[in-house]
Amino acid sequence: MQLVPAETSLVVAGAWNPAILTPEWVLRHGLNRPAGQPEPIQVYVPAGTGLVFDFPRYVLPEFSYVVRPDTLIMTPSQQTADRLDVLEDAAAAMLEHLRHTPISGIGHNFEYRDADPSPDQLENFTRSRQDVSDIMPEGWNAASTVVASAFKKADESVITTITRQFDAGTVSIKFNFHHPIPNVEQAVQILRGQNNFARMAANFELARRLVTNLYGGE
Repeated sequence: MQLVPAETSLVVAGAWNPAILTPEWVLRHGLNRPAGQPEPIQVYVPAGTGLVFDFPRYVLPEFSYVVRPDTLIMTPSQQTADRLDVLEDAAAAMLEHLRHTPISGIGHNFEYRDADPSPDQLENFTRSRQDVSDIMPEGWNAASTVVASAFKKADESVITTITRQFDAGTVSIKFNFHHPIPNVEQAVQILRGQNNFARMAANFELARRLVTNLYGGE
C-alpha cells in the first residue's frame, strides 16, 4: 500500500468568497508573510470537457489550495507532520481574519493504493460480495467492490469514514475524518488541536497505522 500524496487534503466546508483568498492574501494572512515580499506562486486552471474551466489551483511553497464558494481544499507540499501543522495553522489564521464566514465542517482526507494486491488482500472484497455473486444470473462478473465503514468518536466530535475499494485490479483505502462544526471558533480549535481535538498529523498517523495493520505496511 502506497500513500497517494495528491489525495492528502484539508477540507473546510462553508461559504467562501474566492475573490478574497488570492495567493497574496493567503501568504500575508495565512502564512504571515510581509506584504510585498516576492514569493514563487503557480496557478493552474484545469479545463474539462467543452473547455468548461474549474476553479484555479494556487501553488505556494507550503501547500496548494482551491477555493470554491462552498469549500476550501488545501493540499500540503509534503506529507510530513510539520507541513500538516503549517497547513492547519494557515487555515486557522485565515479564519481568524474572516470570523463572519459560515463554517459547517472540517475534513482530514488520506488515500492509499495498491496496484498489485495479494490474494489475502482481496479476500475481504470477495467475501463481502459473495452472497450477491451467488445469485447473479450466468454471464455477470464482478467489476468492482466497495466496502465502507463509519466510526463515531464517543463524544461525537468526529465521524471517520473508511472506504475500501477494489476496481480494475487496484485496491484503494480512503480515510475521511469529518468534524461537524457550528462556527468559526470551534473550527479554529480543531485546526489548532485545542480542547483535545486531534490535529491532521495525528489522524494521518492513525490512518497509516490502520493501513499497516490491515495490509502489512505501505
